[in-house]
Amino acid sequence: MALTDFKPQFDNAYEEIFQKTLVAKDIMNTRFEPTLKFGESVERVAYDISNVLVRTVVRGSASTIDSITDSSELLNINLEKEAAFHISDGEAKQAGPLNPGEVIGAQIGRKVALDLDGRCFAEVLNASYDFDNGDLTTGSSTGTPITLSSTTVPQMTTRMGAKLRNKNNQDVMSNMVLVVDSYAASDVSQFIISKNIDWAGATFRNGYVGDIANAQMSVSENLTGEATLTFTGNSVNAETVVINGVTFTGVTTIGATAGNFLISASDSTTGITNLAGLINNPSVTSATQVALSAANQIVISNIAATATSTTVLTIVGTGSGRLVLSETQTNATWNKNMIHAYYGKKGAIDLVIQDMKEVDMRPTADRRGTNVFSSYLAGIKTFADGAKKFLDVLIAVA
Repeated sequence: MALTDFKPQFDNAYEEIFQKTLVAKDIMNTRFEPTLKFGESVERVAYDISNVLVRTVVRGSASTIDSITDSSELLNINLEKEAAFHISDGEAKQAGPLNPGEVIGAQIGRKVALDLDGRCFAEVLNASYDFDNGDLTTGSSTGTPITLSSTTVPQMTTRMGAKLRNKNNQDVMSNMVLVVDSYAASDVSQFIISKNIDWAGATFRNGYVGDIANAQMSVSENLTGEATLTFTGNSVNAETVVINGVTFTGVTTIGATAGNFLISASDSTTGITNLAGLINNPSVTSATQVALSAANQIVISNIAATATSTTVLTIVGTGSGRLVLSETQTNATWNKNMIHAYYGKKGAIDLVIQDMKEVDMRPTADRRGTNVFSSYLAGIKTFADGAKKFLDVLIAVA
C-alpha cells in the first residue's frame, strides 16, 4: 500500500463499525455459536410426516400404520474470510500522531463485515416460497418481481404475512422482520406514510428504521441482486454488456482487449456460455476470453453467472444490492433485474460467528512495516424447518 494523501478523519471505535453494519447478525439465529469451532459441524434431523393421515377408526380392525421419514442436515463452520494490507514504517511516520493502520483497518473491517452480511442474506434464496407480483392479487408466484407503487406497497405489506401463514402455518404475529434496501424503504414510507411506520422513532441501529404492519423493517444494502439477459436472436460482433460499470464485449475474433469474450454470429449460445465463463473467472485469459483489469475483477468479484438456457444468462450478486445494468445488444435485453428481500421470523437462518477479530497488526519480517488483518470465521445454514419461516420477496429494480 502507498499512502499519498492521508486524511485525519476517523473513529477508532472498530467494534462499533461491525455492530452498525452487520444487519444480519441481529436477525440470524446464533444458538449454536457458543459451542462450535472451526471444522466442526452440527447435525440436525428433519422429520417428514406428510404420509401420516388422520383416519377413521374401525372398531375391531387393525390400525393402519403410516411411515415417517427423516433426513439429516449439517451446519459446517467452514467460512473463513480475511482482508489484509501492508503499511510501511515511513508511511506510519509521516502520518504523525494518527495511526493509519487503525484508521484504514476500521474501513477494511467494514468491508469484511459487509461481506458476511451479504453471505447471510444470500440464504434468503433458500426460502420455501417466493413472494412476487403474482402474490399481490392471487395465491401463486409468477417469478415477476414487484414494482413498488402506491398500489403494490399496501398489497405487499399486508399479503406477505397471509402467504407465510397459509403456506407454512407459521405464526406471523410476533418477532417478524422485513429487510429491504434504502430505495425500497423509501418507497414503502412514501406509500404508507402516517399509517403503519414511525420514521420519527427510528433508531437506525443495526439497520432498524421502524415498524410496518406486524413486522420491524430494517435496511441493508447487502441484499442479493439478480437479473437475466435474454437473447431473442443471434449474437452481433462488438456489442457490449455492462454490469456495475464493467464492460464485456462480444467479438468474433478474440483479440487482446480486456473484457472481450468470443461469440458466434450464427447463434447466441456460444456468447452466453463464454460471457458466463468470463464473469465467473475474470482473471483468466484464454481462447474464449480476455481477463478483466485488476480493478474490474474486484468490482464483479461477488457476481456469479449461469447459462440457464440456450438463450438466457442469469447473474446473481451475493451482497451486491441493486445491480446497475445496460447493454448495446441488437438481440438481447436485461430483464427481471431485482433484489431478494427478507420477510419472516427472526432466527429462521442459523449463523455461527466463531471469531471476528478486531484490527490485528503484525510486524513484518522481510520489510520494515506492519501487516494489518481483519477476518471472520463463521458458518451459515438454512435448515429445512427454518426455510418455512420466511419468504424470498422479489422487488424490481427500476
